[in-house]
Amino acid sequence: ASISARSTLQFTATATYSDGSALDITALVLWTSSNLAVTTVAPGGLAIGVLAGTATITATLGTVEGSASLTVTLF
Repeated sequence: ASISARSTLQFTATATYSDGSALDITALVLWTSSNLAVTTVAPGGLAIGVLAGTATITATLGTVEGSASLTVTLF
C-alpha cells in the first residue's frame, strides 16, 4: 500500500477459521508500526503518513500476527 505524508489509510484484520468462516477482528488486535518516523498507526488500524519512507504495519492477537508494507511518499 502507498499513501502520501499527512494522509491516512485504514487497515483491517480478518481472522479466517478452518471451516472457511471469517471474522473482522480489526478492533481486537494490537497495531504497530516498524518505523514511527514514517507512519504511526492508531488503535483500530488507522495508519497516518508522517515522512517519506517504508514501514511494516503489524496486527497482533495473542501469538498470531500478520503484517503489510506501507510506503509513504511526499506527494
